[in-house]
Amino acid sequence: MNSYHCFKEELPKELCKGLATIGKELDKEEAKVFKEGSDVDMKEVRNNRVAWLENPELTSILQLYVEKANIDAGWNFNINCFETPQVSFYGKGQFYDWHMDTGVETSADPFVRKLSLSLTLNDDFKGGDFQVQDWVHPQASKKFSTLKDMRRIGSIAVFPAFMFHGVTKVKEGERSSLVCWFRGEPFS
Repeated sequence: MNSYHCFKEELPKELCKGLATIGKELDKEEAKVFKEGSDVDMKEVRNNRVAWLENPELTSILQLYVEKANIDAGWNFNINCFETPQVSFYGKGQFYDWHMDTGVETSADPFVRKLSLSLTLNDDFKGGDFQVQDWVHPQASKKFSTLKDMRRIGSIAVFPAFMFHGVTKVKEGERSSLVCWFRGEPFS
């Protein structure tokens, strides 16, 4: 069982460029970090801008990749809904340190984040590598993978939302990506 599943250069370049353009036209905000029940600014953890892209057709396409990865990777999580996708923009020097996508749920939420998806919308940047924690023993010397496929436009990574992951500092250009979270009943 892998800690992630990648689809290399899966979606057409023009679609990805169009999504990035739409994202740039939306109202962007400084990205926040969820901590102790609320969203807070923590530039030492996350330093980038985001916008929300509500598009049911797009989310239906992304759901197909999540369903395939869920089976192919052997996770077989029960998934029954999704959140609004987020377009993220990382300029030079910006990053998102190690984090998990779980824990944002309240006790009243019937569903929890189970799988996360990241889609690369451009490839004219340097740095900004996407990394995911590996399933390893705590004493292993190599604890994460740098997903080199995610440097290419149209590439998709799907991974369990409870896996630590992050984006290294962008060295040149601007990195654009789209992320979406898929939910299901809590693990029992």
